[in-house]
Order: sequence, then C-alpha cells, then structure tokens
Amino acid sequence: MRLTRLRGVAVLGVLALTLLTACGGGSTSSTANKASTGTKLVVAETVPPQTFDPIQSSQIATMYAWQLVYNGLVKVDGQGKVQPEIATDWTISSDRKTYDFTIRSGAKFSDGSPLTADDVEFSFQRLLKDGLPYAKARFLNLASVAKVDATHVRFQLNNPDAGFLLNLGSPFLIGSGIVSKAWAASHDLKTQVLGAGPFEVVSYAPNSELVLKRNPNYWNPSAAPKYTDLQVKYMPDQAAQVAAVQSGQVDLIFPSAENALQLKNSKTVQVSSVPGTNTIRLNINSGRAPFDNPDVRAAISLALDRNAIVKGAFLGQAAPSAQLPGSTPWGLPLDQLANQTRDVAKAKQLLAGAGFPNGISITLTHLAGYGTYLDRFADLVKTQLAEAGINVTIQAEQNAVWLDHQNKANYDILDNVYAFTGDPMSLLSPRPGRQGATPPEVTALMQKAAQDDPSAYGANLQALMQLEDKLTFPDIAVAAPNAMIAYGPNVTSATPDP
Repeated sequence: MRLTRLRGVAVLGVLALTLLTACGGGSTSSTANKASTGTKLVVAETVPPQTFDPIQSSQIATMYAWQLVYNGLVKVDGQGKVQPEIATDWTISSDRKTYDFTIRSGAKFSDGSPLTADDVEFSFQRLLKDGLPYAKARFLNLASVAKVDATHVRFQLNNPDAGFLLNLGSPFLIGSGIVSKAWAASHDLKTQVLGAGPFEVVSYAPNSELVLKRNPNYWNPSAAPKYTDLQVKYMPDQAAQVAAVQSGQVDLIFPSAENALQLKNSKTVQVSSVPGTNTIRLNINSGRAPFDNPDVRAAISLALDRNAIVKGAFLGQAAPSAQLPGSTPWGLPLDQLANQTRDVAKAKQLLAGAGFPNGISITLTHLAGYGTYLDRFADLVKTQLAEAGINVTIQAEQNAVWLDHQNKANYDILDNVYAFTGDPMSLLSPRPGRQGATPPEVTALMQKAAQDDPSAYGANLQALMQLEDKLTFPDIAVAAPNAMIAYGPNVTSATPDP
C-alpha cells in the first residue's frame, strides 16, 4: 500500500479489483470468473474509493475502481513484461529519451466517442500540471507529452529511464489512466467517470456501493467480462463479508487469514490462495533522531522475527519478505540480505554502539481499522522489539490521521502496506518529505539503474535492494501476505492474481 502507498488501504482489496479487471481484461495470470447463474457478479470490498480522478489519489483501494473503468497505453503483466493496450506499438529513440506511441485504431470511450491522441496528450499534460505528487513521482523524468498526429503521441524524457514503460503500464493506473478531453471540460472527474476500460459506471453511492455494467465499446471484445453487470459493495466489517458470501448475498470476497480458515471447510464457499506481491513494512523516520543513525535502524530490523510474524499476524498465509517479494521477478533470497534474519544480540550491540546501552523508547504510529492482521502485526512488533531493548508505544490512528502523520513526517516508525506496481523501483524509492535525506550512494545507484541499459535493470535493482538493506533505508520490509479470494456457488472458478 503505502496506504499512501496505503498504497493501499486494503491489501486484500488490491486483489479485488485486480482480479475483476483480470477477468474483464484478459490477464494471462488469472483464471476468468464466470457467473454460472445469471449475468451479475456481486463483490464485497472493504474500503471505498476516495476519488475517480486517476491523478488524485495515492490510496490503492481507490485505484481498484480505476482499474475497472480506465485503460492505459500499456500494461505490465505479472512477469514484468510490458503489453500493449490503447497503444498498439511504440518506438524508442537511440538516446532512450523519446517514445512514440501509436494509438489503437477504433479505440473508444464507453460512451462511444473516439479515443484519440488528443485525449492521451491531455491526460498526461494534466498529470504534469495538476497531478498529486505521488502520481507525478512515477514520471519524474517526463518533460513533455505532445500529439504528433491523430494516432501518434510523443513522450519526451529529460533523461533515460529504464522504468518509464513499467510505470506507464502500472496495473493500478497511477497517473496513467486515459481520460476524455471533451468530457473533462464539463464534468468533475472526482465524482463522474468516462473511461475506456472493461466496465462503465452506472451509479455510485459513496461508502455504500459501486454499480457497473460491461462496456459495450471496450476495445478488446474477446477479453471482455463474461458477465454483464458488476456490483461492488463496500463492507468495512469482514465478518459481515463472510456472512454475506455464505448466504449468497455476495459472490466473491477477499478474506482475512482468519476468515479464510473459517471458510476452509465450507460446503458452499471455496477459498483460493497464491503467494502475493504486497509487502507489510515499517516506515522509519530517518529525519528524526535516533533514526538518522543507520545502526539504530538496523537494530530494529534485526530484532524482528519475520517467521513468527508470518505465523502470528498472518496465520501462516504469508512469507517473510524484503522490499521486492520473492513472488516477483526481481526478488532476492533473504539470506543474501544482511538485516533480514533475527539477531537480538547484534541488535543490542548496535544500539549500545549508537549510544543507547539501556535501549530506546519509540512510538509506532499504527493504522487502526485496516485489518486484524495489521493489529496483530503491531502487537508482535512491540513484543519482539522489547526483547532487544526497544520499548514501543503503539499509537493507533484512523486513516485520515495516519496519513497526516505520514505525509508530514510526524512519526518515529509507522506500519504500512505496499502494493505491487509496474516499476519495482517504486518499492525501493525513498519518500522525500516523509523521512530524512536520501543517502548519496542510494541516489547514485537509483540514477545508474534508471540510465543504464534496460537489460541491466533487474540486476541494478537487486544491487539497490542489497544497499538499502545494509543501510536499513528507506524502510523495513517484513512479510508478503498471500493473495486470497473466497467465492460462492454463482462463480464457477476463480484464481487470484498475485
């Protein structure tokens, strides 16, 4: 998530719309859902969208809705490959600073109006001018976007960027969803929607439900949803979601680990689970003493028993993880990282060497109400750190206050969830303004990765991962929860996208 990147408020929700988009968009990494009775699919989600404007949120739960109604030029699949969407092909200049995209002939918005180069130019110029800093950060090297002709658009970068196409193809459409220039002139994109995705919005009742129908003008009819209607109910109480899928009021939910266990022996509800790509982390405010000392940060990481957290917080439905989880193409084995294995004695030694032989007292700003697993995670962090002389006070905050603490760097440590993005660099990127200055060696390696040959991008990312583990910066990754879904008899089959 980083909720900001809460990147997500609703790690399980990430799967929700990723899965629904997959069944509607023909993802090769998911098995399409088919309604065996009727043509309507009803899904329960935990957190409603903040806005429908695809440049104005950093919350993954909001992006789940974007995935259903918008399309981008390209899309990154689960193997890290860039696939065409609204753009059928593209060329890259020899200096890797100019990208020319060909717009798909016949592409339309859901109202039947044509999607043209004007709309692409408008969407990205709007991002550069008015986008949330979180969205703009995905395209820091983007200098300009200009229409070449009715079917071609040119993106000009300030510097080569090996992650540019990956960010452009983010499955969460962070800043990259294409909106209609004509529509935007007379509509409020925060509350009104016109996109080119697999669904179109019928109605939205804030905090209650999102009603959609299959987009008859979707550019890829062979991969269109098998059902005609989709209803997303927002139910913050997961116990209510379980009861709803058991009674048939909803067809599909994204259960917590305990709810998945509860449903395991159900005769009417099936549960499916795969290794996930989200990561549970502790953000560390390196701009505040004593967290500006890398030895203090390393001590916190070394004091954590990731295996015990997997068992206790996630009931076994997770895996220990560094910033790039093992289920992604770029992850490293944890034994290749210095500070991912518990060593309480070394943690105490590092604290003593940093001037804290009697330990330290810190505050964990905890996102309350997000999920029971995160509550258990916070409690386990407190217990485990205490064994190394790090005394933790848990300060539980609701979403809005939690975000304010994060955005203003008003915290010691903070629990968070990061979701998969097209470009794995975002999972390794520091958060300017939300923590201390980035170490120069990290900046240098990030620049090298971006400007080096794209074929070396994976190796450069892994080198950056090792450096950040050594410095315990910008955060501490702990676990990668499994992606889980539970579905009732109206769904014949479903496989979650990681």
